Amino acid sequence: MVFIPFRYLLSIGNVAVSLVLGVIALVLTFAFFPTFMNTLMRNTGGLKEQLVSLISNPQYQFIARTVLHESSILLMGFTLTARIVLGMLQALGHRLVSGGPNT
Repeated sequence: MVFIPFRYLLSIGNVAVSLVLGVIALVLTFAFFPTFMNTLMRNTGGLKEQLVSLISNPQYQFIARTVLHESSILLMGFTLTARIVLGMLQALGHRLVSGGPNT
């Protein structure tokens, strides 16, 4: 019974670490590749417009424009990338510790 809350806390910790790593990756990308970040920001603006155009009700479009901001979409992308990288590192570590795919 103790295992379930511990596993739940590990999953929340994974999300929190991914969010922090996503913010760090966002800042480092901005610091070292500002033109790339400018391109990403313009592309997320286009993505936002495409997502909002899918909504037919003007009231919902207003809510979508308020919630979907370019910087929040960009942070979500970096956070998801950090989660993917973190998951691959965890899988690799588990494979190294457990001794391979058969065990």
